[in-house]
Amino acid sequence: MSNVKVLCFTTSYKRHKMLRGTINDIKNQSYPVDMHSINVASDVFDFTDYSPLYDDVESDNCKIVYNINGHQHKNYINAITAVDYSSYDLFIKIDDDDIYKKEYVKTIVDYFKQHPEVDVVSSKISLQLNGDILRLVNANNLGGNPENCDFKMPPTFAFNRKAANHVVSLSNIYGFEDHMWRDAWCANCNIAEINNQDNIIWNIHGQNISTSDFLIK
Repeated sequence: MSNVKVLCFTTSYKRHKMLRGTINDIKNQSYPVDMHSINVASDVFDFTDYSPLYDDVESDNCKIVYNINGHQHKNYINAITAVDYSSYDLFIKIDDDDIYKKEYVKTIVDYFKQHPEVDVVSSKISLQLNGDILRLVNANNLGGNPENCDFKMPPTFAFNRKAANHVVSLSNIYGFEDHMWRDAWCANCNIAEINNQDNIIWNIHGQNISTSDFLIK
């Protein structure tokens, strides 16, 4: 893995201001990201043309597609398959509402270069932006790990092409997307914990899909 080709992928639903921040987080990475592929999901009854919100940030390595909102797994698949994903080496899940600092991608790439036997990595998280409160936390995982597989926080998932193929080929939809992915990876892939805690901040804002009740009011 000398020249590692990286695909970051994001799906977003009704978080346009946050998504612009996420796009700029990826543009600011110290390791050059080959492509940031983004799916903007909309309701079928209100399929607005949102392209004016992004026409100044979309570029040759930032592709944005627009689709009807569906199950979160399908939303992510729309982002991954918007490009020729088979040409990339590493796939980095980027949530549209968290903060990814400039060494985030480099830390992942360096780990995979040093551990070619690993297919999937994830990290704990030690900083949380809760509303306007910045807190030290020890976020290990959000539950739902398959037996004998110790995945860490879902916003930190990164994986190689082998693991990506398992994700893209899934057809049985259930639970959250990270539950589906973990089940597939646990049975077929080598997983490992990476220390990326200094490079991500978990943003709790009250409209999070699965953790909205974590907001301190």
